[in-house]
Amino acid sequence: MSETHWIPVAQEQRLDVLGTLSDATKHVWVGLHGYGQLVSFFSRHFRSLVSEERTFVFPQGPHKFYLNGVNGRVGASWMTKDDRLVDIANQREYLSSAFRWIEEKAPHSTIHCIGFSQGVATIMRCIGHQGVLPASLLAWAGSWPPDLDKTNRAALNALTFKAWFGTQDEYINTEKQEQMVTHYREKYNFEPMVGIYEGGHSFDAEKLAREITALEK
Repeated sequence: MSETHWIPVAQEQRLDVLGTLSDATKHVWVGLHGYGQLVSFFSRHFRSLVSEERTFVFPQGPHKFYLNGVNGRVGASWMTKDDRLVDIANQREYLSSAFRWIEEKAPHSTIHCIGFSQGVATIMRCIGHQGVLPASLLAWAGSWPPDLDKTNRAALNALTFKAWFGTQDEYINTEKQEQMVTHYREKYNFEPMVGIYEGGHSFDAEKLAREITALEK
């Protein structure tokens, strides 16, 4: 007989911080990277956006692997289709711990989230659960989950949501973008704010900076 069991274990997960977390911090952005990225690379996109009042915190996906073969560069992932519900539950616990840690370090701050690529679906499945309640969510070049639960949907309607897509994104073409917007409008009665930039599956630095500033107001 073969059986599968799941047991709780205590683990440590990585958080990289750009800036300072203190009583004077006004805005903290929690950034979730895309598939195959490490926070040491992903965080570079935000270095110029750090200020005395703005800090960035980057959780790293718990699944690490070699990007090519069995050695060389390493990447990280948030989940795969295998045991996905377990991974989602673990993500919620991880991000809940991250939010509590931020709230202790910067008790007067407003927490926002930005997801890129795979990080978009990750944060959207976590919002509302276990204290993961950002004031705003910036969804950049990522797919939106088709299966949000009631807790996710309530949180989504309570925050400011803005999505950006590239005109030449090789993973999310214009047709898929329109399908996601239609799905959320018809199934969840949610009208998302969507922006379009010229480019592919990447950040537009100027629009990123402008959007972060706008969402803090």
